[in-house]
Amino acid sequence: MILVNNSQLAVDYYEELEPHLDRFPRYVIRDNKIQSCSPFREDRNPSFAVNLDNGTWIDSGATGEFHKGHFITLLSFLREESAEDTCDYLHNAYSALLQDVSDLKLDLSYLDKPENESLKIFNSEELKAFAFRHSYLKQRGISEEVQQLFRVGYDPVRKAVAMCWTDVDGEVVNIKFRSVNTKHFWYADGQRIKNHVYGYSVFRKAPSDVLAIVESEIDCLRLWTEGIAAVALGSAHLSVPQVGILFNSGVKEVVIATDNDKAGERCAKHIEETFVGTFNISRFNFNGSDAKDVSDLTTSEIILGFEGRKAIKVCNAIKI
Repeated sequence: MILVNNSQLAVDYYEELEPHLDRFPRYVIRDNKIQSCSPFREDRNPSFAVNLDNGTWIDSGATGEFHKGHFITLLSFLREESAEDTCDYLHNAYSALLQDVSDLKLDLSYLDKPENESLKIFNSEELKAFAFRHSYLKQRGISEEVQQLFRVGYDPVRKAVAMCWTDVDGEVVNIKFRSVNTKHFWYADGQRIKNHVYGYSVFRKAPSDVLAIVESEIDCLRLWTEGIAAVALGSAHLSVPQVGILFNSGVKEVVIATDNDKAGERCAKHIEETFVGTFNISRFNFNGSDAKDVSDLTTSEIILGFEGRKAIKVCNAIKI
């Protein structure tokens, strides 16, 4: 059992980790533990373990907050979302299992904004702290023009790229920071990203009939660099608010380009099931590549993955 949002939940730790096992290099399962190289850092020798009885983990080669921790910390890292969103996911997934069927009621609360949700909007003065540039994204194949278009910055103090999340009108509602030296990421104290779609406000300025859906911000930025309109979910999970935003996109075709792993496949199937009959739906083709996501591919591989579709030079239509 694990305490989540004041409820004791019987979480199936292995089931939650199974879609992400490719993030655990050289993993083996012994007795009640997953042992592997660390998913948090570069690690050549297995030094990481997760206890499948209680979800706790330890990284013997790390220090500080990444030495050991709670299951929520690990799962939020793997799902690439805030710990708050991970808690909500687990609560929604497992709390119903504790209820009597006769007590179940249809919950439509997601249609309203939670009273305690922060409606933070970041102003230009706050963003000045990140008005710097680092070569990290350029090395990932993302152009300077697209970085400016998406208001990407850099935090020189914490040595992290700062990627602004905006609402549909282009107001900055949160910032995702990704370390340029490690695999770690974190968020500013803003609105919850699951209520927004990364890149959607940019897409609204230069709409097209075809829209690619990816998981990460970097994947989205890379596709725009290649002239392909894209939005990102921020994780391998499509939320209810994101469904509503995408329903109003006005596109004719959605190309699903989620990550090339089990979690990405689950997300792709969810997207297909959600939008079937609404849009024409196609899949990005990794063509047998072992690349984790589209940002790991070359330009020619990306174009081939879209089955030769003519790249739409959407960026040219926007004044940066």
